[in-house]
Amino acid sequence: MNRRLVIMRHAHSSRDAPNLQDHDRPLDSRGLRDAPSTANEILRCGWKPDKILVSTSLRTTQTFDALGSEFSDLPREFASGLYLAPIQVLLSISRDLDDDSTTMIIGHNPGCEMLLESLTGNLQVMPTASAALIREEGDSWNLIDFIRPKDFI
Repeated sequence: MNRRLVIMRHAHSSRDAPNLQDHDRPLDSRGLRDAPSTANEILRCGWKPDKILVSTSLRTTQTFDALGSEFSDLPREFASGLYLAPIQVLLSISRDLDDDSTTMIIGHNPGCEMLLESLTGNLQVMPTASAALIREEGDSWNLIDFIRPKDFI
């Protein structure tokens, strides 16, 4: 099997409207700046996914939209189960990935960090719009690379 997984935390979101439900918080200007930059870095590094799974929250769907045209034509699934998903759900998704493919998940913390640590044993702090590339090798997953907007903006 040759499966790769890109775990991306949504871009930075606004907290300016305290009456909004958490699910409905939009990206702020920083998020709208960082998401396309992360997309460019993902492409530069050769991580372009074959499929994208996106939480249904506004900030994750806006993150997906902000990734740009290189990502908008890819098969994608908006999955309500990814919104603040417990680790058991995320691990289940990782077990069902297609062979010989790269899947991207755009989700939330702490789930992104927990999934990365659970699969690889590698704890990384995942700021907004950061992404990790992991690859399955035999019966284990290994962290291949990690990108943060502050490293390339």
